Amino acid sequence: MDIETKLEIIKSPPTEEIVTEEALRGLLETNASPRHYFGLEISGMLHIGHVLVGCKKINDIAKIGGRPNILLADWHSFANGKLDGDWDKIIKGAELYRRIFSIASPDAKIILGSDLYSDFEEYWKDVMKLAAKTTIARATRTLIIEGRSEKDTLHVSQYLYPIMQAADILALDVDIPHAGMDQRRVHMLAKELFKAEGMREIVPLHHHLLASLVKPAQRTDTLTKEKEELVAEMKMSKSKPGSAISVIATNEEISKIIGGAWCPDREEEGNPILELCKYVIMPAKEKLDVKRDKRFGGDIQYSDYKSIASDYVGGTLHPSDLKLAVAGGISELVGRIRDKLDNNRDRELIKVFEGRNKG
Repeated sequence: MDIETKLEIIKSPPTEEIVTEEALRGLLETNASPRHYFGLEISGMLHIGHVLVGCKKINDIAKIGGRPNILLADWHSFANGKLDGDWDKIIKGAELYRRIFSIASPDAKIILGSDLYSDFEEYWKDVMKLAAKTTIARATRTLIIEGRSEKDTLHVSQYLYPIMQAADILALDVDIPHAGMDQRRVHMLAKELFKAEGMREIVPLHHHLLASLVKPAQRTDTLTKEKEELVAEMKMSKSKPGSAISVIATNEEISKIIGGAWCPDREEEGNPILELCKYVIMPAKEKLDVKRDKRFGGDIQYSDYKSIASDYVGGTLHPSDLKLAVAGGISELVGRIRDKLDNNRDRELIKVFEGRNKG
């Protein structure tokens, strides 16, 4: 596969930013199999943004001959107080994550943080070296990746979180650290620290974060917020009821959530249902089947996102018909994962997240 083809695959949706494209080109010219990683902490049940969007990009890395890795960050989860800070729950949750990601991204190597940190001396040496070059103010600014704000009361462990994530990149010998746009700050911190210490060059890759399915609140502070802060606040979230669709949701649950989702008539910008078309359904299925009465134009099949958006904004495609079609498409994609998790072990692991965000 030539360099231009590889670049187009990596740049394809849901990619939102590469730091930088020129650096990526240089990497691909000298390294036919760049090492990648996508890390996440163990908290609530995985939703479609993590799996159907995140894994699309992970699979693109495999497609171009790269070496994708998924880090299940158990120590980070503990440091951030996830799952009540209960280590047993975190480990069980990580095992369920491993099962789900092995289905969605079979070519990725899945690594548990505890296993990565087996060489404690070398890992913590890197943590301390990087921490010594990071001010409290800079560490605080990166805490958006933990779902925190600069106004929250924070523990010392949470200040270590972004430094640990930078050390993960070193421990995994990563060329392409990958995450959603909400983790941009920590990747830029790592890139600056590595350059200052002469450690290694990295090419951060950030994918689009799906918007919450709940109607956004009226805002007056958008001019004072940086882009990644706004994106993090408005994204799908495991902790917000109705905001996200989990990868174990039933077809009925999916239909209910999408049926009640925010979908402003004839508006494309900020429309989470159209986002599901653009970033989830079309990349995976390359079509959207809309079933409707002949009085309203009859059935239609779309083969590209632009046509969907054009018809919707023009009023040819009604919100209720769009929602019904999207619910069907999402149900099919979620079903490919959910239906492979039907054994006793998986059901026991799922109980770790019960009462948190089943849908």
